[in-house]
Amino acid sequence: MWRCRLRGAIQQTLRRSGISLATSAHYFSDRASVEIPHPFQEVIVMLEELFVRVHARYTSSPHAAELNEFALWLISHGYGQRYAQRLVFRAMRSLDAFDLPSASQWTDQQIDRAFRNRRHPRLYRHASHAFRAFLVSVDRLLPTPAEDPRAVLIEQFADYLKEVRGLHQHTVSQYVSEVRSFLNATLANSSSMDSINVDDIERYVSRRSRSVNRHTLHYVLAQIRVFLDYCSERGVLPRPIQSIDLPRAFRRDQPPRALTSDLIERFLDSIDRRDRCGWRDFMLFHLMARYGLRTGETTRLTIDSIDWAARALRVEQYKTRSWLTLPLASETIELLHRYLADRRRTSPCGALFLTATAPDRPMTNAAVSVAFKFRARRSGLPIADASSYALRHSFAMRLFESGVNIKTIGDLMGHQSLESTAVYLRLHMNALRDVPLPVPQPQPGSGGHHVRLES
Repeated sequence: MWRCRLRGAIQQTLRRSGISLATSAHYFSDRASVEIPHPFQEVIVMLEELFVRVHARYTSSPHAAELNEFALWLISHGYGQRYAQRLVFRAMRSLDAFDLPSASQWTDQQIDRAFRNRRHPRLYRHASHAFRAFLVSVDRLLPTPAEDPRAVLIEQFADYLKEVRGLHQHTVSQYVSEVRSFLNATLANSSSMDSINVDDIERYVSRRSRSVNRHTLHYVLAQIRVFLDYCSERGVLPRPIQSIDLPRAFRRDQPPRALTSDLIERFLDSIDRRDRCGWRDFMLFHLMARYGLRTGETTRLTIDSIDWAARALRVEQYKTRSWLTLPLASETIELLHRYLADRRRTSPCGALFLTATAPDRPMTNAAVSVAFKFRARRSGLPIADASSYALRHSFAMRLFESGVNIKTIGDLMGHQSLESTAVYLRLHMNALRDVPLPVPQPQPGSGGHHVRLES
């Protein structure tokens, strides 16, 4: 009930500020958010609705305009009423006490100092994160120049990967994350790159090997080597570090991670769809299992990715920087209609799959992996060791076993080469047992030197 009142108050605020109802309705649509002018210099309806009894305390604040806009942002991004009240209260106390200038652009340092509270550091840290996210959304948070030499070096390395090597932003983020972890572990007691040696690299790789498999470890060391080569070429390292051996990683040395069709159906049926989170996970894994989507492709899906007229799904492939259009089955169309109509909360964020907690934002790859592990454990099926990527492998194997040629499978999965598709189609050990090679049998009187194959 209170959400309806708040929504009406927001639309009333927009109407008083000269924004049409069509524009305000578009603001609340699932498809996109519009950039709203700053209408809150005189109209403080949002604060009056959120704090019915004590709104004068907030509207008289020198930062009433910012608090009103902050409250609007919180409600529109899925925060509950009580939590939004607490965040606005802490923001008011912080801004008024620190005497920040009103309606200006602020820096991270100013926000950190304003929200620093010794009695309740955790509570005010949450308020600080929410207020900072709000400032970013309205482009009022000034970028902080990197002062730490290590941070500057990482930024320059990221620019090099994008501009010189032409890597995708997703890949650059992986490099930066690994390099930052490496430097934090290696230079814990030193700020100089001169101290890095082969022993440091080996210790770091040894530690990482406890949490990743051999194939991932190959990429970890490759990323570190690219970074060290970059540092050496630019004189950051006094000498190149030699003798960095990459671990052998054979892509076909393990059986495929595919699940049987029966297991996948039982897994999907086991997901509890009585709440929004369950419906989100079911819809997410349904698309991965039925259409072979990568984890990173599902997190990039938006509501506009669905072409209802053509009954198709447009998928952005971050690995190949291309778009793939997949026809949707009637079952999937019906499930998507139901999911968007009843099971996905209204949000200005246009992502198809939102996080379970506010603020509304697209799910991350890590969140998808965690959701799969959680649902796999809850299912009670023998898939606890599987990952969400097993659904993509299963899609390829199912097509292959149905007689679809490898080129068509590769096209549906968005592969640029048949070699990539072949990785998904390795035979199971059980399949090899079904087609054993004939055993050579010795012939009488041959002395065991000549054999013939029994047909």
